[in-house]
Amino acid sequence: MKKSISIGIITAQAADSEQRQLLCGIIDKAQNLGMNSIILSNIYNSSEYFADVEVENRIYDQILSKHLDGIILTGESFLNTDLQQRIYSLIKQRTDIPVIITGAEIEGFDCLNNDVRADTKDIIDHLIEAHGFTKIDFLTGPAKYDTSLLRVEGYKDSLHAHGIPFSEERIIYGDYWMNSGEKLADDYINGRRTLPEAVACANDYMAYGLCDRLMENGISIPEKITVTGYEYVGSRCYHTPILTTYLRNRTALGSLAAAMIYNRITGRTTPLPDLRGHIVLGDSCACCADNSILCNELSAIRREMFFSRMNLTGNFEQQLTVCRSVSDYVGVLQEFVYLIRDLKGLYLCLHDNWCSIEQTDDPLSAENSDSMICHTIMRPDGNCPKPVVFRSLEELPPVICPTDKELVLYNCPIFFSGKYFGYFILQYDHADSYDIIFRDWLKIAASALELLRMKNDINTLLECRDLSVQHDSATGMLNEKGIENELCLLKSRSTDEELIGFILIRTAAFSDDINIDSKKAGINLDRKIASILTSQCCVTDLCGKISERTYAFIRTALSSDDDFRLLADRLSTLILYSEQYRENFGRDSVILCSRKCLAKDFDYSFILKDLLDEADNKLYERSLLHRNPYYPVYSGVRELIYSTPSINHNSEDICKSLTHSEGYFRSVYKDLFGISFHQDLIRSRISLSKYLILTSSMSIEMIAESCGYVDSKHFYHQFRKLTGVSPRKYKLSDPSGSIKEL
Repeated sequence: MKKSISIGIITAQAADSEQRQLLCGIIDKAQNLGMNSIILSNIYNSSEYFADVEVENRIYDQILSKHLDGIILTGESFLNTDLQQRIYSLIKQRTDIPVIITGAEIEGFDCLNNDVRADTKDIIDHLIEAHGFTKIDFLTGPAKYDTSLLRVEGYKDSLHAHGIPFSEERIIYGDYWMNSGEKLADDYINGRRTLPEAVACANDYMAYGLCDRLMENGISIPEKITVTGYEYVGSRCYHTPILTTYLRNRTALGSLAAAMIYNRITGRTTPLPDLRGHIVLGDSCACCADNSILCNELSAIRREMFFSRMNLTGNFEQQLTVCRSVSDYVGVLQEFVYLIRDLKGLYLCLHDNWCSIEQTDDPLSAENSDSMICHTIMRPDGNCPKPVVFRSLEELPPVICPTDKELVLYNCPIFFSGKYFGYFILQYDHADSYDIIFRDWLKIAASALELLRMKNDINTLLECRDLSVQHDSATGMLNEKGIENELCLLKSRSTDEELIGFILIRTAAFSDDINIDSKKAGINLDRKIASILTSQCCVTDLCGKISERTYAFIRTALSSDDDFRLLADRLSTLILYSEQYRENFGRDSVILCSRKCLAKDFDYSFILKDLLDEADNKLYERSLLHRNPYYPVYSGVRELIYSTPSINHNSEDICKSLTHSEGYFRSVYKDLFGISFHQDLIRSRISLSKYLILTSSMSIEMIAESCGYVDSKHFYHQFRKLTGVSPRKYKLSDPSGSIKEL
C-alpha cells in the first residue's frame, strides 16, 4: 500500500441516495488530492434503541484508529440522539487530527452545510417567476429542527422579494417522510384546507406522498395543482407525475469537506467549490421533464433491477446455510461476490473470538478481542492470500490490494442478534458506494455466520455434555475454574518461599477453521495434547485446558531454573513431533509463555491474564512474518529440513531451486526465522533427537546416527551446547522416564 494520507468518513446508511451523493463528492476530491478514503457506516441507523441492531455501531470504534489522518463526519445522517452523542464523544477524543463536520453544528469543530435557505428561495422564485403563482403552501419538516425553520425562512425571503404577503397558515409542519405528504393531500381532498396553486415540499419523500395521494383521488398534477420537492433523492420514475425538484449540491459539499480536510492536514490550499444547487425539472410543474436526465435515472434503475434479480433468483442463501466451516463460508462468499455491484475487492475481518462472543445487556461494551483475522474474498489483482492476523485500530489488513488510484474502502459491520462479529471491507477504485441490494447480501452473510457459530456450539455440546463443570468436556482435563480451585489447595500446602512455575501453551496458532466434519479429529488432537501434558506431571503439578487450543501447566514445587526450562522444552518437543499435530500444523503454531514466582506472590488470575496477553503479542509478531512474500517458500524449506534432519541439506542446491544467491538466501532466512540456515540445520537434528530420547528406547548412539551424526561425540557436544544438559540428563529430567508414543 503506497504511503498516502488516509481520511475517515463517518456516516450512517451509506446506501441512501443523499449520503451517496455526499460520499461521491468527498471520495472524488480525496482521490484527486492523493488521499485514501475509509468510510465507516452502519446499516440500520434506527431512530430508536434496539439492542439487537445497536451492536452494529461498534463499527464506529474505528474512529479512534491510528491510521486515520483526518475525519469527516456527515452529522445529519445520524437519526438516534444517543448514537449522535456517542459519535460526538469519540470525535472529541481525536484532538490529534483535524475533523470536519457536514450537515450539523458541533461546538469546537469546523462545520459545513449547503445553504438550504437560499436553495428554498430558488424553488419559490421558480414557482413565482416561471409560473406566476402567488398562492403557495409550504410543507416543511418538524418545527424542532433548525433545518426545517431555515427552509421556512427561504420561503419567506422569496415572497418578500416579490412583494407577496406571508401567511403563517400556509406553513405546514411534517416529518420529512411520505405520510406527511399523504396527510396534507387528505386535508385538501376533504376540504380541511383550501387547494392552493402550488405546494413546495421541503424534501422529495413528502412530495412523493402528496402527489401519489392526490393522483389516486383524481386531482391532476400540474393541471389543478403544482408540486415541487427538494433534495433529488432519486426514485422519481416510481411516482407520477415525474417530480420537479431541486438538486441540493451534496456532491459539492462533499468536495468542499475533502478540500478543507486536505488543507488542514497538509497546510496547503486547494480551490473550494461552489455549493449552489439547481432545479431539476419534471412534469409536476408545467415546465416538463428533461429527457436526458430521465434517461440517466432509468438507466440506473434498470441496473439496480438487474442486480436485484440476480440476488433474488440465485441460491446464495442456501449455499451459505449448508456451510460447515469458516473455509466453506469464505468459499461461498467468493463464489457469489459478483452479486455486489461494481466491486473491486472484498475482505472479511472477524474478531478471533467471534464464535464465542455472547449477547450482553449493553452490546456496545461487549468484549471483542483486539486481534482480528482477515479473509480475502476478492482482490483487484485476482490473488487470494491466506488469512492474516491484524489489529483493526492500529492498521489496515495487509492483504488489501493497492491500485493505481488512492484506496476507497467501506467498513460495514457484520453482526447478529446483539453479537458483533467484525466487518466487511468493500474496495472500490473510483468514487462510488454500495446500494441497498448489498444490505440484503450482508444480512444473509451475517445470518449464515451466526448459524455456523451455532452449529459449532451444538456439536461441541453434544460431544461434551456429560462432564463436570470443573473439567474440560472434550479431554477430561481441568478447565480454568478447575485449575484455580486445585491450585488453592496445593498452595495451602506450600511454604511462602517455594517457587511456582506457570507455562501457557497455545497450539494451532494460525488456524481459525471450525470445521464440524473434523471436530472429532480435533477432539482427538485435544486428547493427545492432554496425554502429553499429563505424562510430564509430577505429584504436585497441575495441567489443564484454559480455552480452545490453550493449555496451562503449573509446577508448584519448582526445584531450579533448569528444571523449569527443560520442562517447557519437553512439552514443546512432544507436541510438535506428535504425528497428529505435525500433519496439520506448522512449526511456528505452538506458542509457549512462562512465569515463575514465590508462592506467597503467586496470583493466578493476574499471571494468567499476563501470559494470555504475551501469547497474543507473540502471535501478532509471528503474523507479521507471514506477510513477507518469501515466507511461504522459506517456511517450506524449513519444514523440509526439520522433517528430514538426517539428510545433509545443501544451501547451494536450495538456492538454485529458489533462483536466489546464497548470500541473499541466508540473509532472508535469518530475517524470517531469527537463526542462520546452518544453525537451524543443527537445531533440526537436536530437536528430533530430543523427541527420540523422550519417546523411544533407542540408545544415545543410535539416536545420534538416526539424526545424521557420524560421530556421537560431536552429537554430545552440540546437544549440550543447545540444551545446557547432556542427552542422558535430558532423559532423566523426564518424570515418566521414557514415555512411548502415546
